[in-house]
Amino acid sequence: MFDRSTPPKPKSKIDFNLPEIEKFNAGNNTIYYSRKAKLPIVQLNIIIEVGSRLDPVDKKGLALLTSLLIDEGAGKYDSFELNDEFEKLGTVLSINANHDTFSLSMLSLSENFEKSFALLTEILNNPNLKADDFEREKKKLKSKIIQQKKEPSYIANTAFDKIVFDGTYYAYPEIGYLETLENITIEDVKEYYQKYIQNNSLYLTVVGNVSKDNIVKLVTRSFSGRQKLNNEQFIEPTLTQKTKIYIADKKDAPQTELRIGHIGNKRNEATYYSIKLMNTILGGEFSSRINLNLREKKGFTYGAGSLYGYYKYTGFFEVHTAVNAGNTGESISEIIKEINGIREKIEEDEINFAKSYHTKKFPSLFETYTQIAKNITPLIIHKLETNYYQDYIEKINSVKNEETLNAAKQNLHPNNLVIVAVGDRNKIYEQIKGLGAEIFIIDETGKVLETN
Repeated sequence: MFDRSTPPKPKSKIDFNLPEIEKFNAGNNTIYYSRKAKLPIVQLNIIIEVGSRLDPVDKKGLALLTSLLIDEGAGKYDSFELNDEFEKLGTVLSINANHDTFSLSMLSLSENFEKSFALLTEILNNPNLKADDFEREKKKLKSKIIQQKKEPSYIANTAFDKIVFDGTYYAYPEIGYLETLENITIEDVKEYYQKYIQNNSLYLTVVGNVSKDNIVKLVTRSFSGRQKLNNEQFIEPTLTQKTKIYIADKKDAPQTELRIGHIGNKRNEATYYSIKLMNTILGGEFSSRINLNLREKKGFTYGAGSLYGYYKYTGFFEVHTAVNAGNTGESISEIIKEINGIREKIEEDEINFAKSYHTKKFPSLFETYTQIAKNITPLIIHKLETNYYQDYIEKINSVKNEETLNAAKQNLHPNNLVIVAVGDRNKIYEQIKGLGAEIFIIDETGKVLETN
């Protein structure tokens, strides 16, 4: 019989060595390189510092549509031929655009890396961008929007962003809206490509069994002459003056999708580690205060959590959950109670557990080549040093108890919350009305329809 009254203790200290990361240039392109020779594979990520933030207001979705179209044929290959070439090489390619970046990710066998890199070069330098491919991808994207507009979680996320980041480009979904997609033409895609991608400098993360000299040779040969574009532009979002509630009506919905939060600091703030620990205690993992309250104690939800997220130019705090419609008002009250509570007191054992949680899971973040490359991305976006991870555990453990409490006091604003509730208006309105905050009725995009 096992004694389950006490948890098992670790047998020994974890033997873990962080991957070494080198940073160097090839022309105006910046390379982050980590040599890993254990497996015959290479993970390559290419990041361009453009994205949906550069979409015109009436053509939101342009960057994402461009990312879907750019590999639909390049150079001498049409879409099917290009896909076949990658399959023959056993190479996996993905392309994406978000608010801050346009990115390409490629996982290749070492022996086929140069051939795969040549295909990737064709995609970046010579995409076909044909009208028939454009119409097909545009139609698929519109269908995806129609599908997502039916999902309460998508409505909640879209509305929350629109309200919290009002007046900035983070207020819009990368996918755009049906009406803005309708405005986009193939000429818009070509112009976006030519202006922001074709000659823009690249950030490359390379992890795997390939030499540094070979990488420099390939990048110099394929992407020389590129120049860094100056497109730094951002309007700081402002904290809402007082807590407001926004209801998106979802008739007959048995649950209410909730998003509660506000804007926050940038990623490179000195308070990052204390905020991370504070949020872990509040809602950042399963045994957090919010989840134990709403799930374990109240039984309102299958799960609830919070996060402190970061874009390139700003951050945000958000609580997310879906609760029984009949418990909507009380759920919001309990979440606000927990936000207020953590600003008043944090127990030492909670802080110790949060530190243990992050330090013990840290090695698992670097198990695969893909994970290593992914963890280099924040270094690029937030302009962090290449040795950032070397003292990560030390910085987590060095956070003082009072700093964690101060992080809650200074970075959580319970009187300035944006509360988005997507659910059956007839079931939840009276509950929410009792909370005493100003109420707005919104559509699925976050646009205000009426004030109550």
